[in-house]
Amino acid sequence: MTDPQPTTEPAAPPHRWLIALTVLMGTIAVVINATVVNVAIPPIMADFGIGQAAAQWISTGFLAAMTATMLGSARIMEQLGQRRTFGLCLWVFMGACVLAAASPNTTVLIVSRIIQGATAGIIQPLALVIIFQAFDDTQRGRALGIYGMGVVLAPAVGPAVGGILIDWLSWRAVFLPSIPFCVLGLLGAWRFLPEHRARERVAFDWFGFALLAATLGLLLTGLTQLSEHDPMLGGLLVAAGLAGSIGFVARLLTTRKPLIQLAVFAYPRFILASGISILYGAGLYGSTYLVPLLAQSVQGLSPSTTGLVMMPAGLTLLAIFPIGGRLADRFPAHRLNLIGCAGCALGTFGLALTDPTTPFWLLAALVAIGRMALGIMMPALNIGGLRGLPNTLTQQGSSVISFARQLGGTLGVNLLALLLEIRAAHHLGGTIGLHQLYQDGPPSSQALAGITAAFHDTFLIFAAIFLIGLALATGMAVLYRREPAEQPPPAERRG
Repeated sequence: MTDPQPTTEPAAPPHRWLIALTVLMGTIAVVINATVVNVAIPPIMADFGIGQAAAQWISTGFLAAMTATMLGSARIMEQLGQRRTFGLCLWVFMGACVLAAASPNTTVLIVSRIIQGATAGIIQPLALVIIFQAFDDTQRGRALGIYGMGVVLAPAVGPAVGGILIDWLSWRAVFLPSIPFCVLGLLGAWRFLPEHRARERVAFDWFGFALLAATLGLLLTGLTQLSEHDPMLGGLLVAAGLAGSIGFVARLLTTRKPLIQLAVFAYPRFILASGISILYGAGLYGSTYLVPLLAQSVQGLSPSTTGLVMMPAGLTLLAIFPIGGRLADRFPAHRLNLIGCAGCALGTFGLALTDPTTPFWLLAALVAIGRMALGIMMPALNIGGLRGLPNTLTQQGSSVISFARQLGGTLGVNLLALLLEIRAAHHLGGTIGLHQLYQDGPPSSQALAGITAAFHDTFLIFAAIFLIGLALATGMAVLYRREPAEQPPPAERRG
């Protein structure tokens, strides 16, 4: 994964804060769309009569496309310039939102979500580049801080807004809140964004990019087929995906301009941090996907109430994020990663013990515990992974950790959806499909007991996954004690 070449360094633009506001509007549009749809999945399943396997593509299709296009965002910006890239992506994204809202069937809806994810993967890295170039060192931190809080706030309120729209209108309305932000972003881009292009265009490995996209598609489709009880086709597709992943690694080793510089994996602490990043992504996106299903199927909550369950978690993450940054400056990274993984395991294990009688406040508190743990982990995870890298690999390492986090989210949602489908089929005996639980009328006591047990099994295994994170964080602690040359600055040692 190569980083964009520096563009010309003009004087700080006079409308720098309007530039920051413009890219914030575009980023909010794509971020809120990534999370608001999760509360709509149960009514979508009921409306189209689809199972869990097909429904998870609504989420994982977006994440997979975003994961892949993140690697190509810099090259697209070099070709079109910042203003055109940002504007074109927002136009395409807005059109995909309209298409999703008007989808006549599941196929059109999933395709629209993949288009949304592909443009989101370009917009988010581009927004950070634009802010970095618009502000000098004296204001860059403040601008990025305001931008970051806005980005975190969007998914905090998104599920609640989506739930209200579903109750008042229908699930189709959840794709509409992004459109006003797209319009504001387009107006700001036309008026304020600079037309920066790189002086030199760096070669981009399009073959490697296509190989990565095909690998993700094969793996996700294969896992979906496994949950649809077609083990032969599913196994063949998964095997092809694994072969594609081997081919992708071989491509990284042989091409002169790889998407990812494998030199970063020569550093053990970075490897461990990348592994935790994968678990982080699975925890963040996996819980965002599963909790709305749990709330609407087991607790029988309405979409709007489900959104309110998710809101305290988002606000908790917003509040803890700056605190996590300060803690990362004072304490060794592995300690915060240990606390974070333990907190995620605790909150997820609590969700495994919920049943139809679990009160609203407890369900919201359990989700918030997991978000608090993630907020503590995030800054320390980046610091702990990047500290041991040489300066020449720092930017590459940051990109790889971000990619690992997105990849973990993509595969995590898919695997958890597959696990839920398998356990539901086991407990329900194939007598009822998951989508039938969201039809009008409460499920029978037998069906409710079966789906509760399926969620219990899924969250229990989900919680156990974070034990792997504890092991990886312990490994970081061992390396921390063995590598005095990589000790943190004095402020951190005092902790």
